[in-house]
Amino acid sequence: MKRIFLLAALSVSIGAYAQYPTDKGSRSVGGTGRLYIDLDGSDGLTNSFSLVPETYWFVANSFALGTDIGVGFGSSKFDLNDSTTQKQQYASGWIAPGFRFYFREPEKKWRPYVFANAGYVFGSYRTKITGLPDTKSSTNGFRGYGGGGLAWFFSEHAAFDIKMTLFDYSMDTFYYNPDFKIGIQAFFD
Repeated sequence: MKRIFLLAALSVSIGAYAQYPTDKGSRSVGGTGRLYIDLDGSDGLTNSFSLVPETYWFVANSFALGTDIGVGFGSSKFDLNDSTTQKQQYASGWIAPGFRFYFREPEKKWRPYVFANAGYVFGSYRTKITGLPDTKSSTNGFRGYGGGGLAWFFSEHAAFDIKMTLFDYSMDTFYYNPDFKIGIQAFFD
């Protein structure tokens, strides 16, 4: 009888100290990416790619602070009229500290979250219009963005991440252009 009582007490105490991946003191490392290829091309041709590595530290249960470090590349080609074509290329990078807040109980496998980030963006652009010289420019400044996501914890320390940026404020321009990204996160104690 003493053995059963001791085993039960030990099991309960270990369960009480079990830490969920989004509990205070945990960390996450991962990233999301986006690839857009214009297959239709009826209104021009646009292609883009972005990759956003990120790291977060949970300062409270379900609330994390961290940073995103992103890069993006893209190109577009539009026919302005029968004899004039406009081609554009860009490359950008950013670093944006921010937060995440996860909803639902931590033992659930599907956990929605909200996020917001604000930081610094820099970019380089090149435009070529038929018959005119190339135009090159670079920009830098403030960037802020936010939205929501859904994490599916397929194991105790890893989750697939589906993220949707709803708003993006970059260098004095506000964009509402829902943008989906997918990725993976690893969680550590």
